Amino acid sequence: MLYKKALLCTLLISSVTASDPTSYGWNIPNTPLNIGGYIDATYESKREDEFMFNDIALLFSAHKNHFDLLGEVEISDLTLDGKSNGSRDIEIILERLQVSYALENEQILTVGRFNSSVGYWNQAPINILQDTTTKPNIVKNIFPKATTGVMYQKGIGDEDSLTLALQYNRDIGSHDESIVVDRHMAIAYYGVSSDELSWRLSAGSYREFRGDNTRYLGVGTQYDSDEFALQGEFFIQKHDHGLSIPYSGYLQSVWHFTDKHDSVLRLERYKDEFLDVSEIIFLLGYVYRPWERFALKGEYIYHSKLPLNRFVYSFSVMF
Repeated sequence: MLYKKALLCTLLISSVTASDPTSYGWNIPNTPLNIGGYIDATYESKREDEFMFNDIALLFSAHKNHFDLLGEVEISDLTLDGKSNGSRDIEIILERLQVSYALENEQILTVGRFNSSVGYWNQAPINILQDTTTKPNIVKNIFPKATTGVMYQKGIGDEDSLTLALQYNRDIGSHDESIVVDRHMAIAYYGVSSDELSWRLSAGSYREFRGDNTRYLGVGTQYDSDEFALQGEFFIQKHDHGLSIPYSGYLQSVWHFTDKHDSVLRLERYKDEFLDVSEIIFLLGYVYRPWERFALKGEYIYHSKLPLNRFVYSFSVMF
């Protein structure tokens, strides 16, 4: 128990007091390998374990010729009494392990376990890169967060891209709160209309371990300027056995008051026939980034139906 708390304190102190607050990670001398990591911790007013380390993660990457390696392992949901995911045994979770090869004509082939190239939110899986601590309903309920298989990406024009992904095997990662599948096919198109405006189209189907087949379709858009950002996504989901999520979407605005201070407003609505719930979620948040690799966030979330109204506070740091 004591060594676990000492490890956490050491990581926090070394991360926050690093000499260069704008950089993170270390290169192993005479190798192409870089090692870094991040820590996410939250305080929720209505959770039994109010303070929790959501993620303590190790990141490693390497680049050599046409090859790129990216890996991420983590300990999740670690409480102050030393429990991880409710257990005394510390479980190491594999989030990502992928190898990419750059082909000719702006083509990339990736194999391993990678983030599903679906929607906007799923492309920034680390809390410090996001504007809120809590995530929209679509992230864990519409499509698999990760895919274990092969992915092909093709650049089109100056900035557009087409992505195809296929999984036909078991997930090599640990079973987490996301949808766990052994089949997944996805197609996504990313388009850029101007320097500030972009859009995404996503579609796919998957099979969960228990044998249910599901299809999904989604569209999203993002406007991002120096003073203001607006992001919206809308998805539908259909199961073979009839029950579905007829709609799930959100619209989120971010005002950049200064380089360090942002305010966030998110309006979300969804209908879930499995849970027999149709509700509206409202979020009001604030983000303070004293430097690039450190973020403090606070938000209030209001649910129109479920008893989940609460305050959430978090800090995130990369090292």
